[in-house]
Amino acid sequence: MKQRVLFLCANNGVQSPIAEALLKGTDSEHFEVTSAGIDRGDTHPLTVEVMKEIGVDLERRATKATRDILDRGFDLVITLCDRAKVECPKFQGAEIIHWQFEDPLNTRDQMQQTRMFRSLRDQIAQRVRLFALVQVRFADAVRHEAALST
Repeated sequence: MKQRVLFLCANNGVQSPIAEALLKGTDSEHFEVTSAGIDRGDTHPLTVEVMKEIGVDLERRATKATRDILDRGFDLVITLCDRAKVECPKFQGAEIIHWQFEDPLNTRDQMQQTRMFRSLRDQIAQRVRLFALVQVRFADAVRHEAALST
């Protein structure tokens, strides 16, 4: 059974679409992944650009707000910015986890912002790979222990 994961940021334009795409690409066998924002925004052009650099096309993706997915069930909700952490709605039965990343929109310098977007992408990729590994191994250990006790 797949774990249902929601990545949540302020407007579904930077951190959450990156995380969604990376987890889908890392392990779609064990995870059903979606992303949303507290509000629906637009996917930032630099999000599209830095993901295209690694072969992921986010050009035509539609953004979602939490109100669009409140009726869906999730096992894990991962907030990716302070606003999402504070304003995250209740998703019954979901474990809430917070991952903190530096916001690349805090700088106006275009070159620095592009570097920050790349760094954000790479940090999220590293966190996603570790997350998938730990979650799958934990689930396997629980199944193994349950099989031994029967």
